[in-house]
Amino acid sequence: MMNHLNNMKIDDYLDLYLFATRIKDHEWQKEIKSNLAALLKESAERERTRASDLRVQLGYVNRRILGLYQQLRNRNVELTEEITNELYALKQRRLELEAEIGQIREQNRRIS
Repeated sequence: MMNHLNNMKIDDYLDLYLFATRIKDHEWQKEIKSNLAALLKESAERERTRASDLRVQLGYVNRRILGLYQQLRNRNVELTEEITNELYALKQRRLELEAEIGQIREQNRRIS
């Protein structure tokens, strides 16, 4: 949703820039360029922060999965339905996180 709103804002800035060009208002063009650059910089920073947060979550999920498997391997716990369900949920979450991180990488590649 946020990405859609950003795209709409960018489109609006570009429309305004084209209009300012058409009426030959150079000061307004500079102002629009500055505002657009600030929006893009802010958006990129938000994406970097989001990607970092997702990687932290992914690290936690991977460590939890590894910990459960190590407990099972060392026979510290028995495989119960509860552990099976937790492992399944953790693996699902890992897939979701990896997909989100992949989407952010793809967006950054398209922008670059």
